[in-house]
Amino acid sequence: MKSSQPQLPAPRLALGAPPPAYQQWVDALGQTGWISLGSVVRRHLRRRVAGRWVDKGPYYFWTCKVAGRTVCQALSQAQYEHLQGAIAANRQVLKTLARMRRTTLQTILKKVPGVRKRK
Repeated sequence: MKSSQPQLPAPRLALGAPPPAYQQWVDALGQTGWISLGSVVRRHLRRRVAGRWVDKGPYYFWTCKVAGRTVCQALSQAQYEHLQGAIAANRQVLKTLARMRRTTLQTILKKVPGVRKRK
């Protein structure tokens, strides 16, 4: 059965080997563990109980936007700590991908012939 997707033509000019920094970013992405969107927060609450102020908590929460709505989930301390690491890893992955995109675009614009300018 034939694929319904059109085949893209192969690039005429090779971009060459990526720079060493690019390969390091690829390797770093391959070693990334668990990742998660959202943010976690640790909150303490002050409640008035029998006329006296009492400190309660800590309480742990994870929040994230899902389909345009904010979702909030109560967590245990262990879940909080694991999610904290996963969220930090996700932010690092996003930074690395941004660097890779920027480098790719700059390389293509520099090495692949473009359109001639009229003026």
